[in-house]
Amino acid sequence: MDIFIGTLANAGLVVAGSLIGLIFKKVDSLKRIGERTFQAFGIFVAVMGIQAIDLSHPLYYLICLIVGIAIGESLDIDKQFKRFGDWIQHKFTKGTSQNFAQGFVEASLLFCIGSMTFLGALQSGIEHQHSIYLTKGILDGIASISLAMVCGLSVSFSAVSIIIYQGFLTLFASFLAPVLTEETIAMCVSVGSLSLVMIGLNIIKLTKFKVANLLPAMFIPMIWQAIQVLF
Repeated sequence: MDIFIGTLANAGLVVAGSLIGLIFKKVDSLKRIGERTFQAFGIFVAVMGIQAIDLSHPLYYLICLIVGIAIGESLDIDKQFKRFGDWIQHKFTKGTSQNFAQGFVEASLLFCIGSMTFLGALQSGIEHQHSIYLTKGILDGIASISLAMVCGLSVSFSAVSIIIYQGFLTLFASFLAPVLTEETIAMCVSVGSLSLVMIGLNIIKLTKFKVANLLPAMFIPMIWQAIQVLF
């Protein structure tokens, strides 16, 4: 289906960037640059997340976070992500790095959370246009170069997460298009941006948030809007 073209292109650019990063990783001088760039990138991600947050409905966002965290912690999504990462390592690689699963989780969350993820899903699912995901793919591809220089091969496998998550969002958006309002979309973006801040803080090792357990929070505004329309 043509609604998934943008998602597939995004995933492909991440794989390409990861492979470039793995090549650069073999050069010691470039590896050091990659490590410093990775730290700077963490700060950039945190600032980008802060700027995208709309605090016009603070109580609503807090409720979304509480409900989302309750669901995420009950399911322990972070643990499931790491298990999937371990399975990928065992199935497709011969490496024994204990950081493989963590690198896979961090890269997957970084590339799947943010305003462009939601807006791109809406554009692809409703308009069948893909300029947002193509732009996001270029940015993700550039980011994956420095990520792969630090986290290794695990970054390339985050393309699987992109295909599954963005593909689901795109399909979800195509069905919910009649009930989604601009305010609901803005709320989803703001809740997602809070998670982006946490990812940035994790990258620079200031915190150890289990950001994956916050993923359900981003869907609460959509679900609430759908319930209001249906009932």
